[in-house]
Amino acid sequence: KVEMASYHKAPPKAGLLNKVKTNPADILLKKQGSALKSSSSRFLKVGPQEKLEYLPKITSLTTDEEKEAMFIRKIRQCCVIFDFTDINLAQTVPKEIKREALLELVEYVVNTKAPFTPLMYKAVIIMVATNLFRPLPPRLNPSGDKFDPEDNEPILEAAWPHVQLVYEFFLRFVESNRFDAGIAKQYLGKKFIQQMLDIFDSEDPRERDYLKTTLHRVYGKFLSLRNYTRKKIQFIFLSFCYEDEYHNGISELLEVLGSVINGFALPLKAEHVEFLLRALVPLHKSRALSVYHPQLTYCVAQFIDKDPSLAKPVLASLLSFWPVTNSSKQILFLRSIEEILLVISQHPFYFASIQEIVFKKIAECIASPHFQVAEKGLSIWSCDDSDCILELVTENVDVILPILFPSLFHVAKSHWHKNIRSMSYSILRLFMSIDSEAFETTIGIYQQNRQREKEERNERVQKWKELITEVEPQLLREKEAIPDNLSTRPSSTNLNKAQIPSPHLDPLLNDNDGLPTNIVIPRHLGCLVEEEFNVEDPVFMELVEVNQIQIHEKLRQKQMLPMDPFTVEALQDHVPLDDGKRNLMWRILYSWNWWK
Repeated sequence: KVEMASYHKAPPKAGLLNKVKTNPADILLKKQGSALKSSSSRFLKVGPQEKLEYLPKITSLTTDEEKEAMFIRKIRQCCVIFDFTDINLAQTVPKEIKREALLELVEYVVNTKAPFTPLMYKAVIIMVATNLFRPLPPRLNPSGDKFDPEDNEPILEAAWPHVQLVYEFFLRFVESNRFDAGIAKQYLGKKFIQQMLDIFDSEDPRERDYLKTTLHRVYGKFLSLRNYTRKKIQFIFLSFCYEDEYHNGISELLEVLGSVINGFALPLKAEHVEFLLRALVPLHKSRALSVYHPQLTYCVAQFIDKDPSLAKPVLASLLSFWPVTNSSKQILFLRSIEEILLVISQHPFYFASIQEIVFKKIAECIASPHFQVAEKGLSIWSCDDSDCILELVTENVDVILPILFPSLFHVAKSHWHKNIRSMSYSILRLFMSIDSEAFETTIGIYQQNRQREKEERNERVQKWKELITEVEPQLLREKEAIPDNLSTRPSSTNLNKAQIPSPHLDPLLNDNDGLPTNIVIPRHLGCLVEEEFNVEDPVFMELVEVNQIQIHEKLRQKQMLPMDPFTVEALQDHVPLDDGKRNLMWRILYSWNWWK
């Protein structure tokens, strides 16, 4: 019996299908007459096929032997493949025969009480492999660029009326009470698993929705294939990270893993820890992280919830992949850190080992000039479960406050965005109320560090000047005076043209303490001018009335390109397998209406 994790959040849904279902108003539709991509994801030359004919109903037969023989005959009929991209009226009747045979097989496996024989297992596996396992097209759109899951609309499977019923039949077959994994494993082996995982790269989100449910059922039934399945998924992740950054099914595979990780027994095996550190965490490196980030964060959080000691190596690896120049990915990384902190809040003993590296990075993000990065770093105290994180911070305020204070003070005084200044001031007031003595001590340490930092910087400037004077004294320039309107932040109410500094007085470009422009000695947190801390500073006084800061959870997102209306309609009509609407008769009616 495995031990279940205590991670309380529900696994996030994956893919474009969920986006179309939940936010249909955000989808842009293409105008009529615009160029469309191919509507087929298979490139097969269909050769000579068996001639189909109507066969008697399985339920109309009396003996079990006759029913078995008719079941196998109908399965062989379903092995016939049709090219749905070719409008051939002569194939209309055979297509309808196959569709009706699949519907009958679905109904039979649900209602039958007779056990399945080895011949039936073999026929079913062959039929499923024939219909589903096919070569996928290259990821090329009409302009020749590789398929981007964030921007490009998917290529839907033209043969979906049949493919959907094959998935439905196989899913019902595996879920049947008469299914015997001991017999089925003779025909369903590693090759079948490998081919199923290959199809996860299909662009059709409806197919990936069926695949993730089917893979999860197969994983649960065949214990001997679990280790092999995890290794092949790990291979897919490693190839995605280090070889080819294009794969359409990463989010669905992570969603399956979310359920798999939930069933891991404690203590975790070494292979599970290796899977986390070598395959899951490096997925943060990809430029397509936003496509599967919720599912990836959920998997990592479940690992840490089962073994909190993994938080430190996970965070160390995560910070080593930190996107220095990509602000949108920085926001995603901060969300991952926030989720890890929420999990660690349930295991306070392990918080001390990660608090320093975590809050140093948070302090760096708070001081970021990008207002969304700074907002996300500050909003950790304003998330849905902020009480858990705040409790940990309160217990360790003597360690965390000295790390955060320089960035909070700098941002509250000189950040260009008013909301960020207000949020920083509110957090400073929060720390004042938590522990006034620790706050006063931190101010004293901050003043000493600033004074020492200023002296060290002046010493470096003087050494450079002495060196340049001996070599090329003509490179030195006189230090320009900094106007008063640069040393203090102008108020939004009295800002006028006279207060706006001219470009030739920019201390970073022309002043530079009299040194050549190719020698840059950084100031404190990148400040333009030196500043001293003062509790009675006007910057603080004008923010006294700030009581509560509203955090906008929805940040600016990359706009989707217009999509084909037929594609949007097909995705909206698809009913996911986990929404409780899997009534057989409803799906039969749905399939009939779709095909018609």
